Parts: sequence; C-alpha cells; structure tokens
Amino acid sequence: MKVRELIGYTDRLLKGRRTRTMLICILPVAAELFFRCAEAAACSLLLYFGNSEPISIFGSSDPMRLAVTAVSTVMRWVTVAPLMYVVVYRLYGMTAERSGKRCQSFSRILLRKCTFRRSISAAIWTRAAGLLALVPAVFFGVSAFGLIHEKMFADEFFAAANAAFLTAISVVVWLSLKLSFAAVPYILVRCPKLTAFHAMLYSVRLMSGRKRVLLKLIMVYFPPMLTVVLLPYAVTKLMTAFSLSIDIFIKEDEYLETNRVDGGYRKACNTGKISHRRKRCIKAAADKA
Repeated sequence: MKVRELIGYTDRLLKGRRTRTMLICILPVAAELFFRCAEAAACSLLLYFGNSEPISIFGSSDPMRLAVTAVSTVMRWVTVAPLMYVVVYRLYGMTAERSGKRCQSFSRILLRKCTFRRSISAAIWTRAAGLLALVPAVFFGVSAFGLIHEKMFADEFFAAANAAFLTAISVVVWLSLKLSFAAVPYILVRCPKLTAFHAMLYSVRLMSGRKRVLLKLIMVYFPPMLTVVLLPYAVTKLMTAFSLSIDIFIKEDEYLETNRVDGGYRKACNTGKISHRRKRCIKAAADKA
C-alpha cells in the first residue's frame, strides 16, 4: 500500500466534511489533555500546600498523590476510550463505503452500554499487555544502569553491554506491540461480535507486517501535531487515513482467506464434520436413486 495514494484518497473523503469530522476527532485528544492537565494542577496544589520537594512528585508514595493519580487514570479511561470508540464508528461510516446509510447520532452511540463495556475492557487489556511487555525492558535497563555506575571489570563490562543491548531489543518489541494495538478500536467497531480480548489478538495478527504503514502516517502528520494550530487538522487526517488502511487490511485478509478456501488449502471456517451415521444415510439414499 502506497502511503501517498492513501493520503490522497483521505483528502477526497474529507472534502466537504472536514470541519465536522475535525470536531469529532479532536474529542479524545481534548479529553486526554484535560485530565492530564487536571492531574498536573492537583499535583501542583499538593506541592504548594505541602512540604515536599518537586522532584518527589515522580516517585512519591504519599497516599494523597497516589489517590490523585488513580482517580485521574480511571477518569481518563472511562472518558477517552468510549470517545475513541464513537470517533472510530463515525469514521467507519466514511471509509467503509457506508456513507449512503443513515448514521446514528453521536450521543446515542456514546451512551450505549456496549460502547462503555467493550471500549473500557479493550483499554484495560491493551494496557495490561503493554505493561507486561515492558517488564523485560525495565529489568534489563535497571541491570545495565546498576552495572554501569559501578566500578566494572572486564566481565562486568561485558554483562553491562549485553544488558544495554537487551534493553534496546525489549524496548523495540514493546513499541512494536503498542503499534499492533493501534487497530483495536477499529476492530471493535468493525467486528461487534468479537470480545475485547479477541479484538486485541486480532489486532496483533492484522497489523503483522503492516506496522510500517502506521509509522509512515505518523511521520507525515507528526510535525503538524507539534503546533497548536495544525493539531486538529493533523489528528483528523491521521485517524481517517488509518481507518481507511484498516478497511484495506481487512479486505486483503478476507480475499486471501477466500482464495485459500477455494483453492482447497484449508477447510472453510463454518464447515462441519459429517458423522458416520449421516454418511450411511446419504449413501443409502444415493443407492435408492
């Protein structure tokens, strides 16, 4: 898939409805920034009225500080995940050739129970898997940091170099997994019968060998995102282009699956086994005929 053609088709899709789509796509980003700023403001108040140093805020075990972080995290998950689901749902109506069908209202999609249940469950699963994948990087990173800051001999230098190399490899694996999870909200919308856990697994399989498309899109739209004026414009085009690419990926997999089934390489998914008794009934009926 050529990213230039993908971006060009995205521009044609957004023609005449860019402002309306921009207002919808900016909602998850605005909610994320709002709760991040609210957490920073609460921490600033704790520092102002407390006696702790500013550096202690990053590693503090103060119950009040932990409570602020926990409440802010829960509020972000409860707010951002459903908003992202609704945004993807509206983009799906544009990119999957469903423009002629009547689309449900924004509030009706957002207030459905399945929207909250599936989107928040997917957020929990992806973050848990991401934290689990980050454990090796933290372990090797701490080991390399401890070995480097000690008086090292030749064998300890070799161990520190290996630990640093394994840290880099673990970080790359973690980033690759996070990119694979980028398709989870889109799969939740396109496959409503899938659970959040199976949507996460399907996202990893779908993005296998295709993460470079997302990386190229991020490289194209990341510079405009650094400016406040062009941030909504860049976010809208990035999300629309990625939604379009997910539609293409799913159709490619369906086409390949159909070819494998038609070519006899594997059994179709809905093909059942014929019992021995059923075979005898069929054979008897054929003999009578």
